[in-house]
Amino acid sequence: MTQQLYCVVCEEPLNGQKRKFCSNNCKQKNHYHTVKAQTNTYHSQTMRFLKRKIELIEMLGGSCAECGYNDNLSALHFHHKEAHKKEFKLGARTLSNRSWEAILKEVKKCELLCANCHSEEHNPELNLENVKRIIHGAPDRKLSGEKGVNSGKP
Repeated sequence: MTQQLYCVVCEEPLNGQKRKFCSNNCKQKNHYHTVKAQTNTYHSQTMRFLKRKIELIEMLGGSCAECGYNDNLSALHFHHKEAHKKEFKLGARTLSNRSWEAILKEVKKCELLCANCHSEEHNPELNLENVKRIIHGAPDRKLSGEKGVNSGKP
């Protein structure tokens, strides 16, 4: 005597050779819910990244430490104040896959800067007036206390 089987989604009795789902519709529903619950899918990693980045931004004051910008999540960067102490970047891959404890340890070394302020922080020699002076002025001559383009960089 065979035992009656039921659909794992809608719990309707199965007939014929069906063993798990009563229809293709139930099979697709089950697949969608299974994938959505997994932590290693693109969707789940993206959602984890966004949630974590918002939380970290709020921990660091919610806006650029230099100018106060706070409109777009992708324009807010985590700037390591002391580059030699950086263990890893705080980008999408690390925010979604590293342990929360490791991320918190790393973010303590950072300040929140918008994309513009972050670029200016890393490239002070590309100040518009300085570049114009070098291009139109004397490229071999620097004003006292100023840097040339790419000075100090390999």
